[in-house]
Amino acid sequence: MKRFGALLVTCAAALSGAACTIVAPDAPDAGPPKVKTVLVPFPVTKPQTLPPPKPLEASVLYVANLQKSSANLAGQYASIIVDLAATWQTAGLQIDNMGLISTYADQYGPRLLLGRSAGAGPPVSSLALLAAVAAAADAGVTDYATLLAALGPSLGNIDDTDPMSLTTALQLLASSGSFDGDGQTSEGKNLIEFGQGLNAAALPPELGGIDRSAFFAVPHDLFIVVYLQPLARRCALGSSDCNVNGRSPADIFLDTNADGTASWLAFSSGGIRPEQIVHVAIATSEGQSENDFATACTALPGFPPNLLDVMAPSPNAYFGPLADALNAAHPGTGQVADFCSLIDGNAAVNIATLGADVAGLATSHSR
Repeated sequence: MKRFGALLVTCAAALSGAACTIVAPDAPDAGPPKVKTVLVPFPVTKPQTLPPPKPLEASVLYVANLQKSSANLAGQYASIIVDLAATWQTAGLQIDNMGLISTYADQYGPRLLLGRSAGAGPPVSSLALLAAVAAAADAGVTDYATLLAALGPSLGNIDDTDPMSLTTALQLLASSGSFDGDGQTSEGKNLIEFGQGLNAAALPPELGGIDRSAFFAVPHDLFIVVYLQPLARRCALGSSDCNVNGRSPADIFLDTNADGTASWLAFSSGGIRPEQIVHVAIATSEGQSENDFATACTALPGFPPNLLDVMAPSPNAYFGPLADALNAAHPGTGQVADFCSLIDGNAAVNIATLGADVAGLATSHSR
């Protein structure tokens, strides 16, 4: 019976790829096996020296209700922003750009109010921001428009890991009274028009404008929209008051160009598919009475009851139906979180859970 030995390969200095010795199978006849040494022409890379995988990247756009009463919630807004940033960093999701716009536009229309870009260098410290505010006050600045121009450079490179910087900036913006949105009824209009003009600046830098095209020039693995809405929605999704140019915001968010990218985000270069855009609504409850709302919020451990004076449930349902429509088309792209639970005694844990859920979509929905 013919016997065949196993093919044996041994490599001298295998990890460096110097040479390999090959022992051929036993011959059916007598005689020693043949031995041949083969030089390996290239090194074999050690597994531990392989380059790390490219980090997943995202852009984040906050849409915050900055009505005058929201100045009392600036600290809570700031904590949510800071904690979400920390959660995403821990989860391996790199936030290259962060920006914030108001739910309702001011006299200058849809525009970036503050932001931070990875390519802008070290962000402005809270002390530098406070110094800029003090300098403006010393110069006799008393109106919002002039103050905006003075603070533009600082707000355009804010530290989104520093609660004090964010709180100061948000208090200034809300206290101005410029973002009350008098006469505006649509919850999505300012966001949609901002996205459609993403490759342009609505306000010149000399007037305090921040170049949004520099912040959101190109898409990444994920585009995250985070809504901060502690007050009642001004319209119900599907109503004429909510529509933008005769169309429902849900339809606009899901609309695509011929190449499959979302039509409402006009990047300077490239595009992003709707399944890579996640809408995260941190809002008060919809369809709940004020009494039930107050009871539910104050029952949460550590919830500050004094903040109920500047918060309210919403008779109109907007975020719930919006999330349903987005998830029906692209599962996971519509997220809703209770505002009260993200500012109570367990806020850090609740924010971390929400942030981790969003970060998980970067892997499943990345390009």
